[in-house]
Amino acid sequence: LESSLNKTKSKGKVLVCRHAESSTESKVEKSKIVKAAGGVGMILIDETDQDVAIPFVIPSAIVGKKTGEKILSYLRTTRFVLYL
Repeated sequence: LESSLNKTKSKGKVLVCRHAESSTESKVEKSKIVKAAGGVGMILIDETDQDVAIPFVIPSAIVGKKTGEKILSYLRTTRFVLYL
């Protein structure tokens, strides 16, 4: 995961990330990686649709798979999307 982000493209951005695992720790780890790459926030698409509060290290929002697909569809038509 750590090498999956381009720091130049991530710096100062809110990144959209997918999460298919059920582990809370791996969600927190994603936020740490986004922060280390210079990201200022994260929208996490939780494909397991679990309603759990997570202590992220950057401002973040968790959305379900259906909402996440709508966000990605919008972004694909307007801007470059960086996946994690």
